[in-house]
Amino acid sequence: MTKVSNEVDHYIAALSGIEQDWVCFFVEYMREKHSDLEEVISFQMPTYKLGSGKLRNYIAFSLAKNHFSLHSMDFEYIGMLKEKLVKPGKGKGCVNVKYTSLEEREILVEAIEEIIKRKKLASYGK
Repeated sequence: MTKVSNEVDHYIAALSGIEQDWVCFFVEYMREKHSDLEEVISFQMPTYKLGSGKLRNYIAFSLAKNHFSLHSMDFEYIGMLKEKLVKPGKGKGCVNVKYTSLEEREILVEAIEEIIKRKKLASYGK
């Protein structure tokens, strides 16, 4: 495993219970489906880089006492995503899902795919 992956693995190892379960679910998903993306710890969050410079974007995951958050700079899509979730929070670049809302994980997986797709389309002008 690379040094960067070890940073994420150390982050995960320091967690427990439901928080660890949620982060593991999404980190494993990203590693399996999007192994081409650079994985880093940024602002104390597992982060996956999409592009750089003016075209940069990212997908990141953070934890709070009662919810899991998905972060992205695709503010337009985050706004649309908020309409699909029960209690998405108010942050401009993130949505929140309560740990007890396991059924909303699939919505976040779909969001990850859509954010990546939108980034690729914007980058290639298609």
